[in-house]
Amino acid sequence: MIGLDGCRGMCRRRIGGAMNLCRWTAAACAAPLILTSIAAGGAANAELRDGALEEPDLIEKSADESFHLLAFAHPVSLESATSVTSGANLPIEGYHFESESITGDYWLDGGLTVETFLDEVVARTGTFPEVTAAYVDAPAYADRRTAKRGAEEAALGVELPVYEAPPADPSLAAASRGSEKNSSVAGERLAATDTWQPNDAETMITPMGSNLAISAKYSWWGFDPYASPLSMANSWGMEFQTDFYSANRPWPPGTPINFPGKNTRPNCSAMDYKDWGAASNQPFDWFGWVISGDDYVAAPGSLGLYGDYNDATDPCTVSSIAVGMANPQAMPWSTLGTNHLDLYIYPKTGQAAQSPVGAIVQPVSRNWCEINSWMPLTDCMGVTPGTYPGPGPTQSRMVLNSANNNLAPSLCWYSSDFGTVPATFWDCSSF
Repeated sequence: MIGLDGCRGMCRRRIGGAMNLCRWTAAACAAPLILTSIAAGGAANAELRDGALEEPDLIEKSADESFHLLAFAHPVSLESATSVTSGANLPIEGYHFESESITGDYWLDGGLTVETFLDEVVARTGTFPEVTAAYVDAPAYADRRTAKRGAEEAALGVELPVYEAPPADPSLAAASRGSEKNSSVAGERLAATDTWQPNDAETMITPMGSNLAISAKYSWWGFDPYASPLSMANSWGMEFQTDFYSANRPWPPGTPINFPGKNTRPNCSAMDYKDWGAASNQPFDWFGWVISGDDYVAAPGSLGLYGDYNDATDPCTVSSIAVGMANPQAMPWSTLGTNHLDLYIYPKTGQAAQSPVGAIVQPVSRNWCEINSWMPLTDCMGVTPGTYPGPGPTQSRMVLNSANNNLAPSLCWYSSDFGTVPATFWDCSSF
């Protein structure tokens, strides 16, 4: 088995050190569909109904690679990066950025202009994207690699100026509403009562032109139990997921529907299933950062933050917008026991004016990534079957129960006490 350190080393040789840039060809990544109890879509509806915990159904998750990352020769600004429109003789579809402060993705067809996206980044963090790689279509890249007999492609942007982003400003990261942090020293201990689940979660879903703006904040703190990503079991990560539900779409008359996988992507009643909900789950723009203690901005590279774009076998009527953390064990430890993850996500709007929403934080196995270190995290996280073994709860952390039929946009809420109490809502326009 190739461990996480081996994966990280391979990635350094390929594209400069970021763990979440392990991207090889689709041919190398091909694998059979594998059952997983960590459902990529629909899990938010199965976790909590009127206070009763239920196990999510097993669904299939595909390990096929959709996108491949081509490295830039050195970090460049987003403005410079977008001047590079092709790589390996393929059109570039998006850009990955990672600095000492923030990480994320920007997509050319994501709905936001470069200027608008940069305004969001600097307003939220005080810094700018430092682009390290570009996305191209993985199947097309695999075909090209085969035709070229695996010859290495030249790095992108050799002629562009090197860019080093300024430090982020942690004072811009406002605490979640209602959060009352316990300042007791947690101590470096792990016990059966400790938990990987965040104490507090806050989400705001608001319209933003042809996109939605999702602001999601997660906080770990306290002494009893000690809540920290450090409590996550080895070989496990977590995903922070917001689900937009759409009404069941009927099949056209005369369509044969007696086949396996009916109503699971791509076997939907029409090919525009990614756009049925209020949010489209086409690849989305996003960025995130981690603050430890009161003001320490943690370098995100070793945490393995990734956009979860692998939706190939999700339910047809659920659009999941999720960002994952592959290696929460790399979270810095604070003497106050506090850690904060802030995510800002901008999916394009879908066909529905509003959708019922559910949200969870779920544990996902990293085992398939460690065995297949060449695979992208978006494809290999959560593939290996099995229930999370602890420490901490085995089930997902409820952030919003979709069974309660809360509609977004606009929807703003706060979930406290590890999701064991009802969410508190407020008027988004008052923020």
